[in-house]
Amino acid sequence: MINVTIREEQAADDEILHLTLPTPADSDQLMERTLQTQLPRNLMLHVGHEETLIERVRQSSGGKELVLVPVELHRRNIQRRLRESQLPKDSLKFADPSEVGKKLIPDDQRSVAAIDRIDRLSMIQSLLAKNNGLELDKPMIPSAPQEIEQIRTVVESVTGFHPERLETFHETAEGLPSPIDIDSTEILEVAETVERSLRQDTEKVVSDVEFVRCASRNLLRTNGSCLEAAFPDVGRISLVGVSSLPAAHIDLLHAILEATQVPVHIHFRRGTGSYLSRRLPELLNVIEPGTVVFDS
Repeated sequence: MINVTIREEQAADDEILHLTLPTPADSDQLMERTLQTQLPRNLMLHVGHEETLIERVRQSSGGKELVLVPVELHRRNIQRRLRESQLPKDSLKFADPSEVGKKLIPDDQRSVAAIDRIDRLSMIQSLLAKNNGLELDKPMIPSAPQEIEQIRTVVESVTGFHPERLETFHETAEGLPSPIDIDSTEILEVAETVERSLRQDTEKVVSDVEFVRCASRNLLRTNGSCLEAAFPDVGRISLVGVSSLPAAHIDLLHAILEATQVPVHIHFRRGTGSYLSRRLPELLNVIEPGTVVFDS
């Protein structure tokens, strides 16, 4: 059985409730101790317990819940469950994290658009043709724009180009046995180089992920007032259908938790949820979420 871990929203202490029998890997006290001492007080975790979101709708007496849904299928599944339970859909407000990010950024940045993947591939092809700072003679650097874009996307997902996470990546790569250490360092460097070059070559943002990072920074800058202005009727925020933890999404939740008192729920999927929940304290342990190493 998967260990389902949530924090009671109204509890007076930091009690962690285990709703199913824990697996041997989870039965030690490490997970419980870390969650109790390192997670923000207004953060609740759910692993494979899908009914909790429906129950909150059933018991809700006021404010809407903003549900961040990175995958459209999860939105449709939740809406179907609401119909089957004959519950009102208007108590939940569904949105992609990037959509929320756009609403939380300063007014003078809302007109800025993002380039799509096709445009990025075309721009990367031009970078390759010009050899614009890319050391293409290294064996680990691919020559196809699609492969380079995949590297950029993966590094963006893992680090968010946050300086602390990039430093950790570098240190980890340098500690690997040869030649994996050199290969890993080259992969990280090409991702940074491509991202920096794309930023210099367009007035738009490189991807929709940048809206999420900018929103995180603005949440901290405004002490959460931008969230209240954009979603005045929202009293709770959830991230659902989580099978991975992109750095930008974690940083957005981190900024919300730091700048506001709004309760945040993360709904992990079965299978990966127990592992991801144990990683969460480390992922939240960065200064100034949403910050990037680039000048602009």
